[in-house]
Amino acid sequence: MKNASIDNIRANALESKLAYSAPTLTVFGSVRDLTRNGTGSGADGGAAGKNKVPTKLPSDPALKESIVRVGEHPAGFGLYLFDYKPEMRESCGHGRMFGVMADEVEAIIPEAVSIGDNGYRQVDYEMLGITLH
Repeated sequence: MKNASIDNIRANALESKLAYSAPTLTVFGSVRDLTRNGTGSGADGGAAGKNKVPTKLPSDPALKESIVRVGEHPAGFGLYLFDYKPEMRESCGHGRMFGVMADEVEAIIPEAVSIGDNGYRQVDYEMLGITLH
């Protein structure tokens, strides 16, 4: 009886192996598609204002929440998806954003970081070679 149970377990394991199918890659689109579909401040690659896309954007980590590192810039600092904190959304933007953290950029390219009118650090994305459309 004990051997029959072992044989059943082996048969089930073999059947499970045969039923395996390789995972498929799902492409969800560009970062722009994953964030706000090209509307808003420009931090997500969308258009800001009429035709002018700002190159200096609020990038102080103190302004952000739900931060997820999604990559690394060739210079060595992280690339992130994040939301601005609720009290900052009117001035900085609503929805999921793509960008960098000013403190990381400041350690590598300090000339790309300045203090904005709101008193928080901002980053000149153009100096990083990041084009915002």
